[in-house]
Amino acid sequence: EMEYGAILRLGLVFLLIVLLIRLKKPLWMALAGGIAASVLLYRIPLPTAAGVLARETISWENISVLLSFYLVTFLQKMLERRKRLAHAQQAFSVLFRSRRVNAAASSIIIGLLPSAAVMTVCAEMVDHSCGDALDNREKLFVSCYYRHIPEMFLPTFSAVLLALTLSGQNAGRFVLCMLPVVAIACLLPVLFYLRKVPAGTAPAAAPGVLRDSLWTLVKNLWSLLAIVLLIICGGFTVCQATPLVILAEILLDRFRPRELAAVVRDAAEPVLLVNIYLVMLFKAIITNTGVVGQLPDFFRQFPLPVAVSFALIFFFGSVVSGSQAIVALCLPMAIAAIPDGGIALLVLLMSIAWAAMQISPTHVCAFVACQYYGTTLGDLFVKAMPVLIPFCLLAFGYSVLLGLPLTV
Repeated sequence: EMEYGAILRLGLVFLLIVLLIRLKKPLWMALAGGIAASVLLYRIPLPTAAGVLARETISWENISVLLSFYLVTFLQKMLERRKRLAHAQQAFSVLFRSRRVNAAASSIIIGLLPSAAVMTVCAEMVDHSCGDALDNREKLFVSCYYRHIPEMFLPTFSAVLLALTLSGQNAGRFVLCMLPVVAIACLLPVLFYLRKVPAGTAPAAAPGVLRDSLWTLVKNLWSLLAIVLLIICGGFTVCQATPLVILAEILLDRFRPRELAAVVRDAAEPVLLVNIYLVMLFKAIITNTGVVGQLPDFFRQFPLPVAVSFALIFFFGSVVSGSQAIVALCLPMAIAAIPDGGIALLVLLMSIAWAAMQISPTHVCAFVACQYYGTTLGDLFVKAMPVLIPFCLLAFGYSVLLGLPLTV
């Protein structure tokens, strides 16, 4: 009864958030309503709830998310002032020679940078590449989905790194085994949405033109690439790498004090920062309820293979609390329950967790993309599910081919 009641209350919390968004209430109000409803429905004592919210407010992990968002937005505004992003978009068009590939590949490349602020850059590029061929809801999904492809398998992202640490699997083998799943993920949106975009294949460019376009791309996106390299090769965080690159950009592009003052003002987007802050508070309150820890007991009641049960746990758990939380909480349990699962089990669970994150209300990037396109999380859900359902089924089939045991 306890499991059913806790999960039912969770459903009511999410329903309230959806209803408030459908009623055209601002996102901050929907999230605040979700936090209040969680406290009331789970009967969290007010001092306990206040303590959780206070700890999250002063947590360096959350402060660093907000700071990195501001810093990357600051850099983005600098690049816009020098038309760097527009020139990079033109270079992408010459190099890829296809509007479809341009929309997907540019988002994947920029998505290598682990910061929600680059979601706006991806949205701009997808918007420019797809034009009127897709509506805003479809462009919302395409930009948000492809921007997160690197998060599925690269160990530079925290959830993947944590999973590799807990499972003891080799990072190189994991990346290699994930490549077919990554290919499936890249192809599915083409079948559902990007096929509507005219291919726009241009005549093959001369080698000199391609070389110039590649140089143009590097010249205009060197700052984002430098941050990625500092993170991957130097072990820097976004908050450490971005100020260094901003300083170099100021010197190389000769920004004047008056311009920098304008960038300081433009980079501060209070509505987005407040929404991000509330998303983190909502996630903390939901985690505090302990409902995620009850998911294994809930799914054990059904006559399903153990691997399927854990796939469902990872999906719903990631939607509720984010992939990193569910990996930390449930991956050790999954490995203990399926000791011969090996790399196949890890591939399945990380693929499922990644898919769930695309529709999770704890996912900051989704709200950033929604604000850019003037859409809602409900719009993202509607456009995402036709892609995510076959993706999860294909990922499961691939994991079975890798040797996933299907004992009940």
